[in-house]
Amino acid sequence: MKTIIVLCMSVLAILPAPARAAEPDIARDVARLEQAYESLSDMQAVFSQQSSSGAVPVVQRASGRVYFKKKGKMLWQYETPEEQHIILDGTTLWVYLPDEKQAMKNNFATIPQHIVVDLFRGKMEILKKFKAAYALRAPDDTADQVVLELEPLEPDPMIASLVVRLDPRSYLVEQSSLTDALGNRTVLTFQDIRVDQGLSDSLFEFTPPRGVDVFEPPQL
Repeated sequence: MKTIIVLCMSVLAILPAPARAAEPDIARDVARLEQAYESLSDMQAVFSQQSSSGAVPVVQRASGRVYFKKKGKMLWQYETPEEQHIILDGTTLWVYLPDEKQAMKNNFATIPQHIVVDLFRGKMEILKKFKAAYALRAPDDTADQVVLELEPLEPDPMIASLVVRLDPRSYLVEQSSLTDALGNRTVLTFQDIRVDQGLSDSLFEFTPPRGVDVFEPPQL
């Protein structure tokens, strides 16, 4: 479950507190980020993921393809280090592990939602949830990306900060780096981003294959 929540919080990827005043340039760039995703019908990309613990200096790596479609549809296809599928059809979230012949079925409404899901739905007003600033960059960082750092206005154990690197032309997220309150960090990098390809709804449908054990966590 933790992996699911982190993914929904990281990606691409923003999911009440009054909005705080922001610098004009920050407000402009945040608005462009929101508008970039609001204007899309669907998106797909190759992704790589690096996860590290605040307590253990070990980096875990994974990669695959990710697909989004408006009306809350999402698919993460992990190819390495092992095959895994995370499918959201808009209401039901599935986690399918082919090698283990197991699948977990979740009511998505009961799972904490955050930045990527709401941002892609085009319904996110970032400055009502986050304080935005331009992130500090290393002296040798010469990339032309727009780099924003977002910090929640209210304490959130799942997210202490989120740094997003945006393509300066499309304002789509090319990399996100999420750090939680314990210092755990997840970095997602997106390449070969393609938008509005007419993805079929069937891509986001899942029926457990025969012989797969299905688990449903108890509803709270």
